[in-house]
Amino acid sequence: MVNRHISSDLKERALALWEAGWSREDICYAFHVSPRSLYRWRSIFEEFGKVTKPPSPFRGRERIIGLGVLNAAKEVYFHDSSVMLHLAIHYDIAISISALQATLARAGLTRKVLQTIAVERDEAQRTECRGCILDPTSFSGTGMEFLAVDESSKDERTLARHHGRAPVGQPAIYPHQFVRDDRYTLTAAMRSTQGYIATRIVEGSMDAYQFFDFIVEDVVRKHSLYSSCPR
Repeated sequence: MVNRHISSDLKERALALWEAGWSREDICYAFHVSPRSLYRWRSIFEEFGKVTKPPSPFRGRERIIGLGVLNAAKEVYFHDSSVMLHLAIHYDIAISISALQATLARAGLTRKVLQTIAVERDEAQRTECRGCILDPTSFSGTGMEFLAVDESSKDERTLARHHGRAPVGQPAIYPHQFVRDDRYTLTAAMRSTQGYIATRIVEGSMDAYQFFDFIVEDVVRKHSLYSSCPR
């Protein structure tokens, strides 16, 4: 029989059935355990009052970060990754980066790629927008209310490849122009039911004012539910 983890409640139930008069063979068959395990569990229960042994006192050094400090470190970690300095300044705890990383990993905090969100985001307005979408009186459900706007730039370098093949020991060479030359930015708005509804091309990069003007003049006023309103 291979070694496997047996929970304490299963051990307690097996001993209870043995105490109630069940035979060892029936208990071993029902729980898929060996008779030696039953005797060992009963011996542990008679010595310690429970079916599992207490942790050994010889387990190495105590944990540097206690539970309270760990919770504080988790709160700081969500806003600033320099937890090591925070622990040293506020809790007088000196800990290495590797030990701190292992502690945070055991606490359930894993290292991930940051998801950037706008600092100007207004959660109240987002909640109001979600409520508007779920309201059948203001949302038709046909997709007419949704517009996708994106911009793309093109110059003489944008189509250059970044990967290629070459024999072992030799570099993969791709002769290509390094001078950017003229650069154009295409901004387009697309509706799921109509396709592209507005486009604008500018030389160079589109700044914030040009993008705002494109949204107001080309998208909102000409292709919205309020296009008939006076300017």
